[in-house]
Order: sequence, then structure tokens, then C-alpha cells
Amino acid sequence: MDSIRTAVVEDDPRYRELLRTILQGLDKILPVWLTDNCQSIISDIRKHQPDVIIMDINLPGKSGIEGVEEVKRAYPEVKVIMLTVFEDEDKIFAAIKAGADGYLLKKDSPQKVLDSIVDVYEGKSSMNGVIARKVLEYFHKKPTVTKPDEYNLTKREHEILELLIDGLTYKDIADKCAISVQTLNSHIKHIYTKLGVHSRAEASAKFRGN
Repeated sequence: MDSIRTAVVEDDPRYRELLRTILQGLDKILPVWLTDNCQSIISDIRKHQPDVIIMDINLPGKSGIEGVEEVKRAYPEVKVIMLTVFEDEDKIFAAIKAGADGYLLKKDSPQKVLDSIVDVYEGKSSMNGVIARKVLEYFHKKPTVTKPDEYNLTKREHEILELLIDGLTYKDIADKCAISVQTLNSHIKHIYTKLGVHSRAEASAKFRGN
């Protein structure tokens, strides 16, 4: 497995350096870029080419949620994990809607952070347990009935969407559909465009409401 090129966007300098130390503790993760804001995030991604970005929400100038939206518009393949102190539903669902692939709390263990980086890199979603329960409770109270075929998905795109929502990795989906990962990525970009979403988490939130 290649090293997972990981970036950190965190305005607290002590916590940012703590994250650097945590990331350096796992051989498969390579810290490539640490910053205190997301003002120039697109040019920074172009320069450093991260696979995964860990991002706070409460950042100076541009919020982390705005940052996620920018990242997913320009680089939908880059994974973004929100790492924050906020546990309220407004922030959680704003982050998911913006395209976040994971949502962790700063009180989570270093191992949880490392595991989440690997999970989202492999195409899974990752959430703090408290956050995951809030998401489930929200959908139990407010089920959605949107159907994928309302968006003119092809049969293959519908199949891939179901597998994405079921949590399979990109490699497993590609194997199951007998296509290359490169072809799968092309299908996923088309699916996200048709649905108006930017991530697996957002697609799941849209179609699996109960």
C-alpha cells in the first residue's frame, strides 16, 4: 500500500503539531502539508497533492465547511475528514451536505484519527460514535423517499450507487462490477454530478433515510 498523503487544516498551533506527531506515528501515513486556514486550499492541493485532508470547522476567514465545498468541487477524489469540537446537528449535516467523508471530534483517540484516515482513503465513511448516532436518529425521525432513477441514472450507475451506499470499498465495487478502478471513478463522478452531491456520505444521506 502506498503512503496516504495527508494534510491538516487546523488553526490551533499546538493541536496542529499534535496531529503532525500522531500522523508520523504510522508508516502508511505521510503528512505532506499543515496549515492554519483554507483560504488558498485549491492551489495548496495542486501543490501538495494530498489523498486525505483533516480539517477543522471553525477556521479564520473561510470556514472548514466552505473549504470542503471548494475541495469537492475541484477535487472530488480527495477525501476530507472534519475534526472539530462541534457536536450539534447543524454543523454535522452542513459538513455532510458539503461533501465531508468523515466527522470526528477532537476528543477522539489518536488511533481513531489514524483508522479514519485509512478508512476514507479506502472509500469508506468514518464518524465518531456520538455523531453516527445523531445521524441515525435524524433519519429515523425524518425518512427520505428520494429515488435514484429520478436523476436519470443508468443501470450501471444505479448499481454502483447502491454499492457505494452499502459501504463497499472502491476496489470491491470495481471487482464486483468487473471494471477497473479508473472506470469506476469516472462513473462515480457522473453519479455525483447527476445527484448534485460531492461524496459517498452525502449520497448515503440522500437515499438511505430509514
